[in-house]
Amino acid sequence: MKLSGRIDALFRLLALSTLTVATTACPAAAEPATRADAWGLVTCQAVTVAGHEFCDALGAEWRDKPGSERYTIAIRERPSARWGTQVWIDYAQRRVYQAQLPPARAGLKELGASAAESVYQAILEFERQRQFVRDADLAPDEF
Repeated sequence: MKLSGRIDALFRLLALSTLTVATTACPAAAEPATRADAWGLVTCQAVTVAGHEFCDALGAEWRDKPGSERYTIAIRERPSARWGTQVWIDYAQRRVYQAQLPPARAGLKELGASAAESVYQAILEFERQRQFVRDADLAPDEF
């Protein structure tokens, strides 16, 4: 009895903290979405300081793109002492961008801005191609 009461209190606390984080961490969540499919995310799996700085620069530039809120992209980083830090960006389980971060962090903001433009153009091209391919044997993401 005592253990189930603690578990119940823990679940209430977890639900309350999740609700608090969801409403305070994303101010755009309080605004109603203009489109039904406006649920895009930018996930960042960076490990190093340079990777986080690249993600921040890309995210800031990404938010300025028209319609970018519809697309979910994943930014991944693989640091290596031998090969340097590599980042890649995936959309719809496809790699749309890959680069090696420079050792000096001075050019990361420009690289993030150019990566956002490259990724945005690649996603638009991918969506255009997907509209033209209609095959009954393939799912929409398998062409």
